[in-house]
This record gives sequence, C-alpha cells and structure tokens, in this order.
Amino acid sequence: MNLKSVDLNLLVAFDVLVTERNVTRAADKLGVTQSALSHSLRRLRAMFSDPLLTRGPHGMEPTDVALELVQPIRAVLSEVHSIMTTRVAFDPATTTRTFSLSMSDAMSIEVLPAIVRRLRMSAPNVDIVVTTAGPRSTCSRIVDDEVDLAVGVFPEQPSDICSRELFRDTIVCVADRHHPKLRRGRMDEQSYLACPHVTVAPNLDSGVQIDDIMAAMGLDRRVMATVSHYVAVPGLVRGTDLVAHTRQRLVGLLPDTADLVAFPIPVPVRVPELSFVQMWHRRYDRDPGHRWLRDLVRDAIAEA
Repeated sequence: MNLKSVDLNLLVAFDVLVTERNVTRAADKLGVTQSALSHSLRRLRAMFSDPLLTRGPHGMEPTDVALELVQPIRAVLSEVHSIMTTRVAFDPATTTRTFSLSMSDAMSIEVLPAIVRRLRMSAPNVDIVVTTAGPRSTCSRIVDDEVDLAVGVFPEQPSDICSRELFRDTIVCVADRHHPKLRRGRMDEQSYLACPHVTVAPNLDSGVQIDDIMAAMGLDRRVMATVSHYVAVPGLVRGTDLVAHTRQRLVGLLPDTADLVAFPIPVPVRVPELSFVQMWHRRYDRDPGHRWLRDLVRDAIAEA
C-alpha cells in the first residue's frame, strides 16, 4: 500500500465508528454528514479488504479484522495527537479549554473545592465536567476519549493508560459518639460483629471489599443498609447503633460527621492501604494543557 494514498481522517472515522457502532451517532460525534461518513466507511473497507462493520441484531458489529485493527489504529492516532500537541503553546490564563474529570462523590467533596479554587485563580476561562463511574467503566471512558483525567483507586489499568500516585489512605470504622458499644472511643470485636452495619456499594472509592476479606477469615457481619454514596453514611450512623466504614481522610469532611467517632477496625483484618492515583490516556501524556491540569490536580490534592 502506498502511504501517500492513506487519509489519516479515515483512521479517525474508523475509531469512532467502532466505538459508536452506529453511523448516525458517529457522524454526529465527528461533525460530518451520514453520507460523508458512509463514503469514508466504503473507502476503509476497500483499504483493508474487509467489511469491517456489519449489521447485527443490536446495531453494527465489528468483524474480526476490525477488532484486530482497533488497538494498532488507536496507538497510531495517539502518537499523532502527541506529536501535534507537544509544540502547541498553552497559556492557562487565556485558554478556554474544557476538561472532563471522573471521581467518586467522596473524592469530589475531598478535593474538588481545592481544584476549583486553583482553576479560578490561574485559569478563569477553563471549564470542567465532573462525572462518577466505577473503575472499569472509567478506564473504558478514558480509552474512548470521554474522560481526560480520573482520580481514584484503580487496581487494574490498561497498558495504554498512564497513572501517578497522589496519596495513600486507610479504612476506619465510624459510629455515633454515644454508641452503647463504644468504650473510650473504641469497640471490641464481638460488639463490632454484633452491630448492624452500613456499607457503600458499589464501592467506587476504595476498591476494597471488606466482606470478602472477613469471609476469608470466617467472620461475618450483618449489613442492615446498603447505599450508593458515601455522603449518605454519616446521616445513617448518627444517632443510631449502626457502624460503617469510611476512609480516614474523609472523617470530618463529609457532612454530619461532627457527632461521629472514628476508630480502627476491631477485628484482625488486614485491609490493604489504598493508593489513590490520577489516570489519563497516553495520547495526552505530552499534551502541555493536560500536563498543566495534572500538576494542578496534584497540587490541589496536596493542599486538601
């Protein structure tokens, strides 16, 4: 194949088509007409001598050849993006760029105010969009270029994603300071296991499944309430005999924690220390604006 005949825009179209698996949505995302994108698809099929996308019961389905091409083509596009952006000047004081961040509700309470303060001081025209998703979904959204930067605990990271540790944290118990089972701000193992518990599921923030660890040790607890957000925990624990787990750094930051007491988990459970990282796709590794954002988030979290 003569490289002079290769249109780089076709590779961009291929990436979006495989991601969206729908010509209408892909055309909207690329900002072109459906007929123009259909023409690009015909050229791609001729280029690779394969249908690439065929109609299925749930929309367009990539062929085996298309699936084999996804990662190499994304790697090429990522490298081209890095080359094109490395030399581009970035001035935070004048840029109007919008960044997409992903973090849990607890992380938003913990670090987002410091991030926003720094943005308002150094980059008043920058906008941010903050969303919440689980670790696997977040990784997929980074790969699909839907998220610029994610902050949290990510036990598994794809090879094309970069990360940098921001801080470490530990899991502690919280209970109402007037809890009948507390003795000098602590609780023994028997009392702890006998208490009804609150748990957060899915655990977007820690990646640690306390029940799995306890079950492996032959221990059991009664989970009376399961909620989807950490911000709900203090209100449920306050004024009741419930016990919950939370991160050490969150104690005092979440609403309604003034009447709560934090104490170590009173069973011989070896809960791993949590490593919180910021994570981004390697296509943005050398992007000046993205490097600036990563440094700002790092400094804001150090401040928080």
